[in-house]
Amino acid sequence: MIRQDGIFGDAEIRLALLSRLLEEHADDADTAFIEELGVCRGQTRIDLAVVNGLLHGYEIKSDRDSLRRLNGQVEFYSKVVDRATLVVGGRHLSETLDMIPRWWGALLVTSGPHGLQFKTMRRGRNNPHRDPRSLVELLWLDDAISLLTRRGATRGVRGKPRGIVWDRVCENFDVHEIAATVRAKLKARAAMQGSALLP
Repeated sequence: MIRQDGIFGDAEIRLALLSRLLEEHADDADTAFIEELGVCRGQTRIDLAVVNGLLHGYEIKSDRDSLRRLNGQVEFYSKVVDRATLVVGGRHLSETLDMIPRWWGALLVTSGPHGLQFKTMRRGRNNPHRDPRSLVELLWLDDAISLLTRRGATRGVRGKPRGIVWDRVCENFDVHEIAATVRAKLKARAAMQGSALLP
């Protein structure tokens, strides 16, 4: 919401960002939007995840937000997303550009005559450092077992703790295969839960 001092908050930025992204992907039936996606076993949540051929995570920092958690959030995002974008108010712009990796994109939020506007301050690139183990933790146990079954690699892991199953997936699949499976499963879950899937 906009306060009397004219500073807009996280909820308003999120709504405007979602509206912009819905418009950008209006012709893409394969895109899902997931808010508050927990990653790295719940150590952080992606404010808004856009899932299609990529897993693109957006982290919002309004002018009213503290930056004390940003370094940790960057670390966890960077383990699982294909791309990441920081969405930031003007107060934090300069400082946060020094805190995020060069492959992260950055959008500046400003208030215009027709509501909030977004200006690209840095174009993002593909993440060079995804972590297979962190990615596979986004799979449900049944999904991980199904993946291993396709490769005939379930021997000795059925009924074992999920950590052992996740390790076996990492032994048998590369990061690109794991990431593709995670994206497919996230989109399927979003559809089941009635999340915003484009028509």
